[in-house]
Amino acid sequence: MEPKVLFYIHTFPISEPLLFTWIIMAAVAIACFFLTRNLRKVPRGVQHLLEVAVEGIENVVVGDMGPEGKVFVPLILMVATFVGLSNLIGVVPGAVSPTEDLTTTLTLALFVFVVGHVAAIVKKGFWPWLKGFFEPYFFMFPINLAGEISQVISHAFRLYGNIFGGSILIGIVYMLAPYVLPVPLLAWFGVLMGIIQTAVFTLLAVIYIQIKIN
Repeated sequence: MEPKVLFYIHTFPISEPLLFTWIIMAAVAIACFFLTRNLRKVPRGVQHLLEVAVEGIENVVVGDMGPEGKVFVPLILMVATFVGLSNLIGVVPGAVSPTEDLTTTLTLALFVFVVGHVAAIVKKGFWPWLKGFFEPYFFMFPINLAGEISQVISHAFRLYGNIFGGSILIGIVYMLAPYVLPVPLLAWFGVLMGIIQTAVFTLLAVIYIQIKIN
């Protein structure tokens, strides 16, 4: 489905997913500014919670990739934060989840794809990386290439399908029973499913990068 265009900047259309993407980016930037102004050696309060979250992501990344995976921790943390907020913002009345738009999820999946291959080139070298597309036999190149493309598509569509499908279901149920079912459904699809899909997308990002560099 085509996203709703809210207004134009000159001739550039600003759609609902794009607007809320900008809102999330601004909110994260402002939050990072205020939350990192007075960092303490002994964390407490919000700083303690943030460090626990960062350490949790680091443990997941290093657990899959090994010590060399530490360099990817900021990237994975950024992906998890953006996807999580994008999924959850749809619960707010009048807001739209950017991940309901295939363009957003496809861009994220392509970003992970490119980072993985660039990291593989840096680690292995260009020719060994290129040779991997022709292994174990030369004629396997089309199949290996199709596998890489399908990986991006499945990564993008899994997140998009679950978030978009949940929003459609909530809308249908709301029309049928507006005063009975919307609240538990919002709690389920909007919050719980949003968290689950964030975890799935983030873990897949870690796995896809790990496969390419090993």
